[in-house]
Amino acid sequence: MSVLLVLVIFLLLIFPHELGHFLVARICGMRVEKFSLGFGPKLWGIKKKGTEYLVSLFPLGGYVKIAGMAPGEQHVEDGFYSKPLSNKLAVILSGSAMNFLMSLLLFSFIFMIGFQTLDLESPIVGGVIDGSPAQEMGIKQGDRIVSINGQEIDKWGQIATFIQDKEEEELQFLILRDRTRLLFNIRPKYYPEYERKLIGISPSSQFFRSDPLTSFGLGAQRVVFLIGLIFRTLGGMVTGQVPAQFAGPVGMVQFVGEASELGIIPFFSLAAILGINLGLFNLFPIPALDGGRLIFLIIEGIRKKPVKVEFQEFIHYIGFLILILLMFLVTYQDILRLLR
Repeated sequence: MSVLLVLVIFLLLIFPHELGHFLVARICGMRVEKFSLGFGPKLWGIKKKGTEYLVSLFPLGGYVKIAGMAPGEQHVEDGFYSKPLSNKLAVILSGSAMNFLMSLLLFSFIFMIGFQTLDLESPIVGGVIDGSPAQEMGIKQGDRIVSINGQEIDKWGQIATFIQDKEEEELQFLILRDRTRLLFNIRPKYYPEYERKLIGISPSSQFFRSDPLTSFGLGAQRVVFLIGLIFRTLGGMVTGQVPAQFAGPVGMVQFVGEASELGIIPFFSLAAILGINLGLFNLFPIPALDGGRLIFLIIEGIRKKPVKVEFQEFIHYIGFLILILLMFLVTYQDILRLLR
């Protein structure tokens, strides 16, 4: 089942990306020779209006073959290099743009159908940890925390801040339970695994759902937030503040299986997050990726003439071999993680 779900996510990631390249190439008047989902030997194919549509053996990506991109073909009519620089840039950028759009639509769909989320606005107890100071003193689910040491509590975040900032060993909680006000003296306990003092309570949950227009706006905000988060995380990896962690096909199967067990919302959320990662990764200035081709197009714009296609394809070939090697290394790490 996990493998089938990985194929679903594969379609949600790869198909929009290649479709973006395909549609923009057609709009710009370029002749598209092949549209393939997957690499390697052909499993299925059909030719229509000059384009061969393929499903290939290895579902690790896909490609769109545009006329005129191979060495010696740069002067082909209706080919890639026969078009203005702006058209070529649009074709290269369209793949990642479609990934971002698909992630935006997935997040919008999630906000429209609704989901359970933590209520961090109301200071209402949603759960009590067994054996915690709160349970020992009689705090129950549904209790509303009115004040701590006489200071009024309006939002859940104030509770944690108050517990951490105060040096008193014992805190007085005023609780509202079924229209009855109760006083509890609770001594926070230090938990080494969390490196902080806790009393052992968690917030309540609420069902969140938005109308289509608001959901679209929230989806856009989520995409922008995650793009920024990815860049900050990569920066942390470079500086050593964040451990470098990557996942390959094996790790993806594991994550998809875990997400699917939690329900449709985590599954589509994972697909949206992976779509953003794929869109950004393809824009990195790495040979064989869209970002590598963008670098050559930028150089073309500066030089006012394209870099020799033979040189470009040689660099992309080397980059492709490096990417394959990295994929094997990441897959090896995935297997070791599973064995542990």
